[in-house]
Order: sequence, then structure tokens, then C-alpha cells
Amino acid sequence: MKRTTQFVKSMGVVQCALSNGEVINLPVVPGLLKHLSVEGLQEALTDPVVARKYTMEALRKAPWQVLRLFPRPWLDTCIQEASLPPSRLKALAFMLHG
Repeated sequence: MKRTTQFVKSMGVVQCALSNGEVINLPVVPGLLKHLSVEGLQEALTDPVVARKYTMEALRKAPWQVLRLFPRPWLDTCIQEASLPPSRLKALAFMLHG
């Protein structure tokens, strides 16, 4: 029996206008926020509150291949609010800043 593995990947990009007027591009990765289809996720990510929650969830559980698709300044903004375990926080800080 052949076994195939599906890797997490982006299904597109959504622009989100933040409250400070900045516009960020977020990757659409199904599964980070549960119970949303790709279309529903694309629509939801235009809301800055949802975009922040989505990014913090990505910081908590997404692999680096997904996180590198996010704008690094946006990850830096959200990382402290994400309530990460110290080991994950240290690993992400290393990946983001070398």
C-alpha cells in the first residue's frame, strides 16, 4: 500500500488593513483556525482581530515552512502575545532573528 503525506501549504494570500493603516499580506493556510473553509478564512482574515488571532495560532503550532510565509515584522508584533512555551519562543526568536 502506498502512503502519501500532505504537507501544510498556503492556498493564497489575503491583504489585511490594520488599525494603524498598515496593510499586511497573510498566507491562507487551512487548519490554523478550525471550522473555516478556505473561502471563509480568506474573508475572515481581512479583519485585523482575526488576523492577529490567526497569526498567534500559527506561532503556537505551525511549522517554520508556514511561518516564513508571514511578514516577519508582523510575527515580531504578535509573538509576545502568543503565550508560547519558553522553548518554542526561543526557537522562533532564533529562526526570526538568526
